[in-house]
Amino acid sequence: MAEESQFLTFMGLRVHFAVARPETPLKNRVLLLGSPLVTTFHWRKLLPELSQLGCLTVMVDLPGFGLSDCFEAAPQDHDLRASILWGILDYVDRESGAPMSLWHLVAHGSACATILRMANQYPDSAKSLVHLCPTFALDLPKRSREAMSRLYDATVRSEARFRAQIERFAGYPLADYVLDRMRRPLLRPGARENFLRMLRRAAIPPEEGMGFCPTMALWGGRDPLASERANAEARRLLPDAETHALKSAGHFPMETHSRAIRDYLRGWIRYND
Repeated sequence: MAEESQFLTFMGLRVHFAVARPETPLKNRVLLLGSPLVTTFHWRKLLPELSQLGCLTVMVDLPGFGLSDCFEAAPQDHDLRASILWGILDYVDRESGAPMSLWHLVAHGSACATILRMANQYPDSAKSLVHLCPTFALDLPKRSREAMSRLYDATVRSEARFRAQIERFAGYPLADYVLDRMRRPLLRPGARENFLRMLRRAAIPPEEGMGFCPTMALWGGRDPLASERANAEARRLLPDAETHALKSAGHFPMETHSRAIRDYLRGWIRYND
């Protein structure tokens, strides 16, 4: 399944996205939105299944992360992020000759709050929401900004420490090339500031919930970020969601449990087709 890597510029900020077109007749449109550590690359295991379902799939690197520009002032608030993402999807719709299409919005981790905002901005354009390991309220360590900056540098600049931290979240060993795709963007100038701003924003739960959009949430049973507070906020924001637990999964099931994710997405997209 060939991917087209592209950039669009918003307020001087280039945002990277990749488009994967189906090998079968187009039936659905899917957005895959990763959290800051999940780039367009990390969705690769889901693409063959989505292609067979006739999905035109758009994967986006959040502003400040992945291959998107890394200005220190890259927007980390969900409202502006949501507007940028709709701008990308509108562009893809126009290019494919199908303006105002409906989209399945799939997000991971802290980015789940962004697709909630997207659905509230334009409810008539959201066909469904899928949340993977949602973290609507991130519990931050009680450290000063300077201490958090030092911790970031100590973790990101050391391959061994970075591996240990990510594999603690994942619950499993990850291949070198997978870890490298997570770590490399975090070494760019401005990445630390964007990451710390994202963390502070992710500690504040959204006010608006799922509305009337069909919603599914998939949880990692071994996800260390699924704190009691985070789970309580998810229940508040997604009261009518269809929920499933991947008991042996950690925080990155698209890498460690991709077969299960593909199975759930297949059933979900067919049901909501």
